[in-house]
Amino acid sequence: MVGSTVPTEHLDRVLALYDRLVTETRKEPGCTSYELLQREDDPRELMLVEEWESQEHLDAHTRTSHFVSIVGELDQLERAAPALIYNQVF
Repeated sequence: MVGSTVPTEHLDRVLALYDRLVTETRKEPGCTSYELLQREDDPRELMLVEEWESQEHLDAHTRTSHFVSIVGELDQLERAAPALIYNQVF
């Protein structure tokens, strides 16, 4: 999971970038789920929740051209919290 806060003036651009990122990522091998969530009471707060078949698939995802270019743009427009990685227990 990766959470971020987006200044209001950048929200439309950030959502467009995430739309591209989500669309392309869902096509990748090993991607089980890739969802962008937006807080109901504060649309500037976003959460990216993703599930991968393996760490190797996730690592490959972070090297794709779409990930590298889009995340590079997002880094300039939002304040992201450190990613949290969870493993499924049951």
